[in-house]
Amino acid sequence: MRDCDWCHRPLGTERSTARFCSRRCRQAAWRCRRAAPLSLSAGDQLRFAYADPPYLGLSSKYYRREPDFAGEVDHGGLLSSLEERRQGGEIAGWALSASSTSVATLLPLMPAGTKLCVWVKLVGPGDGSRHDFWEALFVVGGRPWRPGFSNVLLAAPARGGHHRLVGRKPLRFCAWLFEALGMLPGDELDDLFPGTGGVATAWAESCRRAERPRRRCELEATATPANP
Repeated sequence: MRDCDWCHRPLGTERSTARFCSRRCRQAAWRCRRAAPLSLSAGDQLRFAYADPPYLGLSSKYYRREPDFAGEVDHGGLLSSLEERRQGGEIAGWALSASSTSVATLLPLMPAGTKLCVWVKLVGPGDGSRHDFWEALFVVGGRPWRPGFSNVLLAAPARGGHHRLVGRKPLRFCAWLFEALGMLPGDELDDLFPGTGGVATAWAESCRRAERPRRRCELEATATPANP
């Protein structure tokens, strides 16, 4: 059985002309088609960019011992470069992670139409902790948000594992980031500050998991029926 073209849940019908599982999905898709430019139409494979640089004023404090340490990041130049790529059509959208204390500084530098999302950490900081209670995610461009998407994420910071890099993002954040940009399997992601490489790995795994049911359905559709 095929999936809904909007919410990707089972259609609940074998009717060949059916595309959506409910009127809500059909209406949402209609609004999306009206709002989205032709370059973002369904089926296009797009490129996105994500920047998770050392936060303002903290690069030397936390990363000076890293082999690729290059001093403080020029956030103004970074934002200009990202928006230039988007306006030039090289990427369809981009996102930037930032600390809660830098929002007031960065917000005036953002282009019109920027969406501000908030990651609230379920595990709050204690004395001497390196974590804020929340962090910001600026989102520019991308596909329109699907119904039900929340611009607030409640998730604990990354814990354990063999990666100890400060600021690495948990898997729930990665999934939320992909949804905030409207990414779909087949899209490409430029991770400008890869760190542990966790974001790119999460995207590659998300694409593989999304492709498995599709391939299984294709195999079942082309399989020769067994003799009665």
